[in-house]
Amino acid sequence: MKNIIILLVLGLSFSLNAQKKDRHEHIKALKVPFLTEELELTPAEAEKFWPIYNVYDNAMNDLRIRERALFQEKFSESGSKNNLSEKESEKLMTEYKDIIKRKYQLESELMDDLAKKLPASKMVFLPEAEHKFGKKLWEEYKKRKNNK
Repeated sequence: MKNIIILLVLGLSFSLNAQKKDRHEHIKALKVPFLTEELELTPAEAEKFWPIYNVYDNAMNDLRIRERALFQEKFSESGSKNNLSEKESEKLMTEYKDIIKRKYQLESELMDDLAKKLPASKMVFLPEAEHKFGKKLWEEYKKRKNNK
């Protein structure tokens, strides 16, 4: 019986991770044509852009997962604050600051790498295009949630 419960928990864990990966892949599939169009990338530019951007996007996704894990440590499932010791709180703050620094570092590296291969006149609009995509994604989420 104990083995069955362990297998069930492991199976559920793998299933949830697969769903998160599927969700990220689905969002990525929507992002590719959106950013390609927003940045007006030619096929040759897109061929240079996407390998660089995908490495960045995967690293940023890993950071978002780490950030959500920190959030879960701070709050219970009901949303109420967990009682954290000063030491635990300091550890969470340090980890959060590390995530923020790494995000900034990744964005900076992305722009440097893209500037070596693509026109700055297009890459300067990347942050705005990503913001527009995020906003569009959020609006679509709210629309679907209201229709349920």
